[in-house]
Amino acid sequence: MSDANTDAVTAPSEDEPHIRMGDEWIPAHQVWARLETASAVTDAIDRFNERFPHLSSDVTQEVVPLVRQRLRDIELRMPKRRQETPDLAGIVAGLLEQMSPEEVLETLEAEQGVALNLNELIVMVGERAYMVALRREAVEYEANKILPEQTADIWNDLKRPAPGGGLWSRRKVEMVLQLPAE
Repeated sequence: MSDANTDAVTAPSEDEPHIRMGDEWIPAHQVWARLETASAVTDAIDRFNERFPHLSSDVTQEVVPLVRQRLRDIELRMPKRRQETPDLAGIVAGLLEQMSPEEVLETLEAEQGVALNLNELIVMVGERAYMVALRREAVEYEANKILPEQTADIWNDLKRPAPGGGLWSRRKVEMVLQLPAE
């Protein structure tokens, strides 16, 4: 292993979030594309296994849960917050309890002058808070007779990140609906 790779593992920059993939700490903004690709490929293999079980192998059957577990086990290292900045994570978490993620982003920019994207919002408040907000919205959609397939289409149109990456599907929306209420 070269010195550059050793440095990436042991000493990521303190100025930006880093995510550990394998033995390497990578800046978070560079990781999202890799996660999306891994999730899309895993979803494609899973669909292949389901549609053509007679053609799938033990390896393709075993790789799907393994990759999904590895994607869930990714570590995140956030930079230390400066004292002079407000607790944006707390502000965002509070807003997310009452608003959609897009409304939170608009409010945050208007009131705090901070422009974030959805991925940055999720990193800031955590996937659990994001999923709780989506569950609240999905329950409201369900009460208004909007099907999980339609909810998936809406969330895909809004370019909302799905758990494990990839696109929203009926199954992923149903998983969100089964989360415990907070």
